[in-house]
Amino acid sequence: MTDIVAIIACALCGFALGKYFERRVRSKFMFCSDLCKYLALFKVNLDVRQLEIDKFNKDFCANCSEVFCEYIEKGKTKCSLNTREQNYVKTFFEGLNAVSTQELKKHVDYYEAIFADMNKEANDQARRESVYVKLGILLGVMVGIVLI
Repeated sequence: MTDIVAIIACALCGFALGKYFERRVRSKFMFCSDLCKYLALFKVNLDVRQLEIDKFNKDFCANCSEVFCEYIEKGKTKCSLNTREQNYVKTFFEGLNAVSTQELKKHVDYYEAIFADMNKEANDQARRESVYVKLGILLGVMVGIVLI
């Protein structure tokens, strides 16, 4: 009887671990997709609306994910970006204080390609997210069998 309980407990722990990794991948995907949307809308803002950055950020935060909104407001992210990606995002937002519109457009165009690649990579990882839960349960059951 305790063997069955041990296997079920290990499987549930594996399920929780799989859900944790799935949530991390999903939050990175939401962050990257919102970053690309932000970039596209910012380009439109430069050409047409010309709102101040603070006003634009406030309007964008009303319709984006919590992960990206927190980064815009506090400068910290909950998602798992590697150091290279964090540096890109940090330098992009620091460069939004450019002096001229031409300089700002060049800055946005440069980072558009970089963030498109980041979004594609995050999208590929997000497509495989259902595997994490299954692998977690399988790993939990295997650990439970070893413990028996």
